[in-house]
Amino acid sequence: MSESILVVDDDAGVRKVLSSVLCAKGYLVVAVENGKQALKASEKEYFDAALIDVELPDIKGIELLLRLKERHPKMVKIIVTGFPSLENAMKAVNEGADGYVLKPFDVGELLEMIRKHLDEKGAEFRIWRERSETEQKFSEQFKKPRGSIF
Repeated sequence: MSESILVVDDDAGVRKVLSSVLCAKGYLVVAVENGKQALKASEKEYFDAALIDVELPDIKGIELLLRLKERHPKMVKIIVTGFPSLENAMKAVNEGADGYVLKPFDVGELLEMIRKHLDEKGAEFRIWRERSETEQKFSEQFKKPRGSIF
């Protein structure tokens, strides 16, 4: 199954470029122009990652980041901005952004960042799943047989 990415940007050109590049790399992409549409899309389906513009017409990107983080803590969240500031960067990282990218961005670097974070989240999930399976096997191995006095 292909990984899915939510692109949230009010600039139609940016949405089109990101969608084309990501689709060409095999990702499933949903592109929306504002925070309200992003939240609605994230209710309907799970996304492995989200690329979030800082300046959206209806909600600040950092606020959207927080709301997506609350709903989908395992989702990779990368802030993309044409209005860089140290304050925005620090706030994004402090609020749980996995990355911070400046427009105009280098497509290759952005793709590397996305892949790196998706691989890290995938590794975390595999470790969690392996631990869960091991714990389940361990507990099943030491269950008391019925009628046992011990």
